[in-house]
Amino acid sequence: MALSLRLLRYFVTAAETGSTTAAARHLNVSQPSISVAIRELEALFDAPLFTRDAGTGMTLTQFGQRKLDEARHLLASASAFITDDVGEGNGGLVQIGVFRTIAPVYLPRVLKLAQARFPALTVHFREGDLTQLDEWLHKRQIDLALMYDVGLPGDIERECLAELKPYALVPSETPLAKRRRAISLHELAAQPFIQIDLPQSRDFLMAPFWQHGLAPNVRYRATSIELVRAMVASGLGVSLLITQSPAVAQTPLVAERPIREATVIQPLVIARPARVPYTRASELLATCVRDAVAEAMGERVGK
Repeated sequence: MALSLRLLRYFVTAAETGSTTAAARHLNVSQPSISVAIRELEALFDAPLFTRDAGTGMTLTQFGQRKLDEARHLLASASAFITDDVGEGNGGLVQIGVFRTIAPVYLPRVLKLAQARFPALTVHFREGDLTQLDEWLHKRQIDLALMYDVGLPGDIERECLAELKPYALVPSETPLAKRRRAISLHELAAQPFIQIDLPQSRDFLMAPFWQHGLAPNVRYRATSIELVRAMVASGLGVSLLITQSPAVAQTPLVAERPIREATVIQPLVIARPARVPYTRASELLATCVRDAVAEAMGERVGK
């Protein structure tokens, strides 16, 4: 039996969706087609790819997990080969994942640049938290991700675009804002504090206080940066953030001030699965990502 990309695609989709029925629905084929493809692969390898249980559905065997990684790699290589071979020029399809809190800052710029430079390029995007982006990269569900490097594993390549430092966000009518200089963490910790309450971001933004033996007076917790900014603008407290504000969300009611003490630095990166060939479409979009971030950082320095 000859190994085909179709069999690999059916196998990978079944593994990712957890059932032949869901895989068939996703690929718009019949359920028996998926089942037959898996049986053909198992016959070829003379080993089971899945354990099957009526209660838990399909679970990859250890052998199946290894073959899944290999199949994803082969499909990615084939996609890169086909894209380059058909001569699409500056077109094609690329899928990008963006960390949810930074998407409003950079994604509109990226899409605008891509639309202007490469009108034949089709860009699909997914917003997610850092854990989801890591998962999507490993499953090859996205070609690249714009995200923070917070404990990314070694099998993920990353290209650092910027190193971001935490900054204080204070109501513009307060003495802290009117001094127009760097704010000490001690001063910030003494104010009613609005904490960004998201996985990974929560501890990262508390770390500067902990490093100096401080415990902020947390008055409120919010799960969106937009809400944090709105609460600070209403005079309900101060905050510590690292994500820039998009131009459309900027308001004279809040002031951003640098932190006086040396603090942690957060790398902003383009992340991709390691050892997977880049498609031309993903490289075109990566240039737009680099330029969008550089443009945003330039505006921030110019403030």
